[in-house]
Amino acid sequence: MQKLSAWYRGSVLPRFVFLPFLVMRLFPIPFGIFRKGSHRADATKLCIEAGIHGWDSIEFKELYASACEYLDKENVQKIIIDKDSPYLAQVQLAIGTIKPTHYFYDPRTGSQNWIKGLWEAFYISLFLHANGIIPVVLLTDFGLRKWRTQSAVVTARRGVVITFIAAKEVAAIFPHHRIVGPRLMPLSVATLNLLDALASERLEQSPATAIFVGSLYEPRTSILTSIATGLKEQGHVLEIHGRKLGSPRISDQEYWANIVNASVILTTSNQTEMDESDWTWIDHMVYRYLEVIACGTLLVAPDVPGVNRYFTPGVHYAAFGTVNEAIEIIAQYLTNSAERKALAKQGSEKARALVCARTFWTGIDAALGPDSFT
Repeated sequence: MQKLSAWYRGSVLPRFVFLPFLVMRLFPIPFGIFRKGSHRADATKLCIEAGIHGWDSIEFKELYASACEYLDKENVQKIIIDKDSPYLAQVQLAIGTIKPTHYFYDPRTGSQNWIKGLWEAFYISLFLHANGIIPVVLLTDFGLRKWRTQSAVVTARRGVVITFIAAKEVAAIFPHHRIVGPRLMPLSVATLNLLDALASERLEQSPATAIFVGSLYEPRTSILTSIATGLKEQGHVLEIHGRKLGSPRISDQEYWANIVNASVILTTSNQTEMDESDWTWIDHMVYRYLEVIACGTLLVAPDVPGVNRYFTPGVHYAAFGTVNEAIEIIAQYLTNSAERKALAKQGSEKARALVCARTFWTGIDAALGPDSFT
C-alpha cells in the first residue's frame, strides 16, 4: 500500500494537470466571444498583474522596471489587484481599458482556493485567447499542483510559462513544452547601477561574515541550522536573517545593504514542501543567484540544473552539494580574503553582462516565437 501511495503521489497525481489542460485545449472558442474583434495593437503593450502587497516586493518592482527598460515605459502597465474586490472583474476591466497584446499572469494573485482558482484560470484563458492576447505566466513554485494546473490552463493554446526550474527536469509532468526555465530573476539596469554604487562603499567586515537572507521553510530551515552548527564548531558564525512565509519583509534598502556588506551569502535551492506539492526534490534557481552575484558578494549555493547557462561554479560562485561541503567552503572563503574577492569580482562582471543584455526578457521573447514582444 505504501508503494502504491508513493507511486500515485509521485507519478499519477503530478500529471493531473494534463486533464484541465486538455479541456482548455479542446474547448471551442468563437473569436470575439467577450469583445468585438481583437485587442491586438500595432505596438506591444504588456500588462503585469500583482496584488497590492505583491507590488511592494522587490520581485515585482524589478519585473516592472526591467520590462520598462526592455519595452519602454509607455508600453508596460501595472494591474494592481485588490483582494477585497472580484478578481476576474478587475482583470477584465483593466484589459478592456488598456487593450494589451501580452498579459503577465501569476497564479498567486487570484483565489487560492483550488476550485475557484482553477475556474479563474479557465476564464482568463478563454478571455485572452478570444481577444488575441498572449499569456506569459510566472510560475515561481513549480511543485505546487494548483499553481501548475492554473498555469497550464492559461497557456493551453498560446504563450509561455516562466519557471526557475530547468524545463527538462519537469517536462514529464507538464502537458506542453513552452516552458522557459530556469530563468534568472528580472533585475533592472537601474538597480544594477544602484548596487554598483553601494558596492563601491562596501564596509570591510572584520572578521569576515557569512549570512543567509530570505524566507524560511522546510527543508531549508533544517539545512541552515545544520550548517550554522558546523561553522560554529570551527569558530565561524552564520547569521540567519530569515522570515517565515507570509511574514513582513524588511525594507528594500536594508535587504540590499545586508547582501552588499556581507562577506559570504549562503542560500539553498530547495522547493517548499507542502501538502499540495510534489516533485520537490528538484532544486530551483532562487533569486539569490543573480541578486548576490550582482552585488559583488560571494555566493555559496547548490549547483542546480541549468545554472551553468548563466554562472559557472568555481568561476562566478562557490557550489556545494552537502551540508559538510557547505561548511568547508564557507570556512575556506571566510579565512581567505583574496580568493573570496577574486571569485566575487568575476561573478559580478558576469552578472552585469547578463542584466545589461536583458537576459530575462530576451529569453522569453525567443520562446514566444511569432508571438514575441518585439
